[in-house]
Amino acid sequence: MATMPRKSRSAQQRRNLASSGSKWQRGQLAPGGRDISRILDPAPTVEHAKDGDWFVQFMPAVNARKTYKCPECHRSINPGIAHLVVWREDHMFGRDRAVEERRHWHEKCWRTRRMY
Repeated sequence: MATMPRKSRSAQQRRNLASSGSKWQRGQLAPGGRDISRILDPAPTVEHAKDGDWFVQFMPAVNARKTYKCPECHRSINPGIAHLVVWREDHMFGRDRAVEERRHWHEKCWRTRRMY
């Protein structure tokens, strides 16, 4: 059985990889057009909106192990589905209470949510 040779990188490609320090950098798209920075950096970001400031954390599919109910569409977010975990930054009873009241959202539902 013949083996297929691996595709070798050009000298320029090897120099570019070596000079970048790491293969992936924040905001860089992975093959297939996916932004993997959210997976590599699980820290929440702060989003400012009309209805307040929110911590928004991406939950990759590999870490989604339970079933949740999206507060916008009221549909299930099943295990193995990537989604967002959201909580208020400025909760009136403090940060601990905000984390206790966090909610799991479909990404599309969060981006198109109704602001009360």
